[in-house]
Amino acid sequence: MRYLTFIIIVCIALSCQSKDVDRISDDLFYEIDTVFIDSKGRLLDLDYYIFKSDLNDEETSIFLFNKFDHSLDEVNLDKLEFVKSFPFEAEGPDGTGKHVNSLNFLKDGSLFFKSYGESAVFEKNGSLINRIDWGNSLNPNGLKYGQTPRNEIALKGNELKVFGLSFDNKNREVFLDILSVRDNSVERFDIDSEKSYHNFVLAIDDPQNYTYMDPTVYLTSENDHIIISHQYSSEIFLFNAEGEYMKTLKYEPKRTPKRASDLEDKGIKTFEQIQEEYQKLLEQVRFAPPVWDAVNKRYFRLSASRVFKERKAEDTLLPELQEIKVYLSVFDAGFNLTSEVLVPELNNEFVKYFAKDGKLWVYQNFSDELGFIIFDIEQ
Repeated sequence: MRYLTFIIIVCIALSCQSKDVDRISDDLFYEIDTVFIDSKGRLLDLDYYIFKSDLNDEETSIFLFNKFDHSLDEVNLDKLEFVKSFPFEAEGPDGTGKHVNSLNFLKDGSLFFKSYGESAVFEKNGSLINRIDWGNSLNPNGLKYGQTPRNEIALKGNELKVFGLSFDNKNREVFLDILSVRDNSVERFDIDSEKSYHNFVLAIDDPQNYTYMDPTVYLTSENDHIIISHQYSSEIFLFNAEGEYMKTLKYEPKRTPKRASDLEDKGIKTFEQIQEEYQKLLEQVRFAPPVWDAVNKRYFRLSASRVFKERKAEDTLLPELQEIKVYLSVFDAGFNLTSEVLVPELNNEFVKYFAKDGKLWVYQNFSDELGFIIFDIEQ
């Protein structure tokens, strides 16, 4: 393995960068660039790995929700600096709701905010465009939907569609519900045909000690498609912007199992069993959602496996982490796996990452300062 290292030091807070070129395999090279964002004194909200953020269509700026003053912060990724804050109201006619769970840009530059029971589309200046009303929408039988999905994302094709994940804890089920805002109607799709949600729920049903720990189901929008992916299984469900099911994609990873082993059907009775089974799952594989590289017409996806130290009596859920191996998978436009490599420079796959200018940008928190590790990948 050959290494070529460039170190560039600029003695200002704006940016400090380092580059490495690493030959990983016969068909894939990547160059690393670590960058820091000049916050210009603004206290950026870096909680929850900046998942409450979205890249604009021009790929020039990322917009991060800031719970400290209920605003949207624009960070210019070309200049590597904070640009502007856009205030939003939590309550009132233009209110987003007190707790914003996620956000995404629509093609016309408007923004969709997911807030429990109060999701809506807004102008960037905070003005309300359209409130989303799941509760009064009608299902195919003409009955009121009467629910609020746990996760939501909006997409605009010929009309505005809102996609939501709804969960049935009792039966260990998850569904994709698609709301046509124009028709006030909801369609439901089964997105767990492989039991990749059902078979990995860790739960104690005893009412006196009820516990429910379910796997993450990712709902994302990439390349004008809705993508549903699972935490412990590699399959990917694709829907178009009109809410039409396209296909389920399956592939065979090279560095990890394509799926964690299903939980043994013996019933979980104690929290100690939940601890044990959860650790076993993470030691096998955990997948993150894919992202689209519009420049090179390909997808990136991170996955990982973990190694833990011996459990101690004082450990709560998991023992101390010894090692995490993060892998980068690269797919062509048809989701055919083309490369998969170990990425030793990363220590967490559960972070915000996206493609910009043909490169993979992975969020990093550098002592409460916003930064990114950028991978320039050549095949």
